[in-house]
Amino acid sequence: MSSLDQPVGITASSTGVASSTAKPVSIGTLFAFAAPALGLYAVGLPVAVYLPPFYADNLGLGLTVVGQIFMLCRLFDLAADLGLGAISDRVRSRFGRRRSMLVLAVPLMGLGAWQMFMPPAGAGALYVLCWLVVMYAGYALGVISHMSWGAELSPDYHQRSRIQGWREMAGIVGMVSLLALPAILEQIQGGTKADHIAAMGWFIMAIFPLGVLWCVFKVPDPSTASAGPSNHPGLRETFLTIARNRLVRRVLLADLMAGVPPAVTGALFVFMVEAVARAPGITATLLLGYFVAGIIGIPGWMAISYRFGKHRAFALGALWNCALALCFLLVSPGDTAALTVITLLYGLGYASGTFLLKAIMADVADEDEMRTGHNRTGLFFGVLTMTNKVGFALAVGVTYPLLALFGFSPAAAASAGIDQPIEGAGALLALFVFLPFAMNLAAAAIMARFPLDAPRLAEVHRVLSERRSAE
Repeated sequence: MSSLDQPVGITASSTGVASSTAKPVSIGTLFAFAAPALGLYAVGLPVAVYLPPFYADNLGLGLTVVGQIFMLCRLFDLAADLGLGAISDRVRSRFGRRRSMLVLAVPLMGLGAWQMFMPPAGAGALYVLCWLVVMYAGYALGVISHMSWGAELSPDYHQRSRIQGWREMAGIVGMVSLLALPAILEQIQGGTKADHIAAMGWFIMAIFPLGVLWCVFKVPDPSTASAGPSNHPGLRETFLTIARNRLVRRVLLADLMAGVPPAVTGALFVFMVEAVARAPGITATLLLGYFVAGIIGIPGWMAISYRFGKHRAFALGALWNCALALCFLLVSPGDTAALTVITLLYGLGYASGTFLLKAIMADVADEDEMRTGHNRTGLFFGVLTMTNKVGFALAVGVTYPLLALFGFSPAAAASAGIDQPIEGAGALLALFVFLPFAMNLAAAAIMARFPLDAPRLAEVHRVLSERRSAE
């Protein structure tokens, strides 16, 4: 039996897991539930990889302006995450709480993707700012409702890893498919970079609605029927709720730390390959390999989480990423073999943190409901999405202006010969290696001794079950 289909009742000596009576989520349900992630993830890291360089270079907005726009949009969107998370907890609908919100995300994300990936000639900073906010609003609504839905599909400690793992794999498949488009188009008909960007937009506009359609008609939405009462705090009460919950604080801090490294990798990867490794001809292939390795690595991290617990698997994944980040210092100009091997190994740890933290946050929401009597799953996942956005905002909004400060120019890097020095290349390599290293190391330290494990969650569910039976 593969690690993907590990039964619920795993017993592991290190976690003391007792057999669970929760019904396993079927493979068919997992496929349908994961389908929206194909489009959602296509708006995530690929946006950071392709859109900022496209607007900075091809549309002439410059590194500093683009970096500031992307950071401003992410930071502006933070308040929306809190509001959308709380609203998703309030919804009472025969159609389903999470299902309704996911459907609403479709027109927002589709319209934003249309304008961002197919900009008119002369699109300026205000155009990018406005439509990026629209696209990110649809993205946030989709991600929060989808993650919260996954948290409520099963109460089991290990099933939650399985559900979020499938979601993560589907998302990476979406990213790989999107990133493959430029390479495929180059082989078939060539075309300009603008043509390739437009093809990505059409992909998102097609695949996300189809995935949502499959999900909403095939996956049960248990939230309205089974969840406890939700609390609807204001902004002050929201921050107090988070500040008082030490488990939420640790997960959010770990997510912030772990969210920066892949964002830095995505934002700087094209520049690093061109200016440091001097191998621009294999950039698209390396990106595809990196994400394919991420898909391959997820079953392994799931198996580690079954054996040692989700928090320990997360810490081990963060340490793996620390070690591989340092290996990029060994790459010399033109050494494509070393670059390829290190990139693929680095990719194995790409998804180790994201899906495990989502599964852990589902456990934390149950523990919070046990203590407070309120269901705040959507709110907590809204805040989790917020910390992830902070990481991506910092990656582009800080690294791009720093590169400009050190004199790095994408145009100069693309045209330089293999023996010609490139100004700012040293700063680029330092940011690419040491920023992810420091963040991953901090994330591992935060989660290594996380107290909410499988036995503790079983006790939480026992209390919740007795309380709901008495109501």
